Amino acid sequence: MDQIVDQNFPLASFPAEKYSQAVADTLEGNFDLNKINRSEVKINGGVENDGQTISLELAPYPLPLRYINEYKKLIHADQQIEVFSYLIFESNKISRSKLKIVQLSDLKDLNSQIQNFYEIEKNWKAPEEDDDKAVEKDKKTSTKK
Repeated sequence: MDQIVDQNFPLASFPAEKYSQAVADTLEGNFDLNKINRSEVKINGGVENDGQTISLELAPYPLPLRYINEYKKLIHADQQIEVFSYLIFESNKISRSKLKIVQLSDLKDLNSQIQNFYEIEKNWKAPEEDDDKAVEKDKKTSTKK
């Protein structure tokens, strides 16, 4: 639990046009398969700035390590737990939760997994409102005036 609470994990940033093998190389280079840890790359400012945040984590659950309070509820002091490698992709465009987590059996396919997520991000289109909902919304806002 101390490893999770003690969050001194490496962070790197890339502009959007630098999204390439360098992202996977950076994540892997800052990652340690021998202890609970997290390697993070922010692309175009990260999810907080409408970009992407990609992290590689060695953790006991498919839950970002930054969710410390949830981990405190799940892990007991004397408990022996198995850890797994997870690739976590965060974007406003990936899902409603802005989060996609994939358990990795090894790091061989890391770059291709990242490229798959990037294709989803790149090809994303904002959902169009139904015409009926848009008309209804317009009626509500015009009657409130």
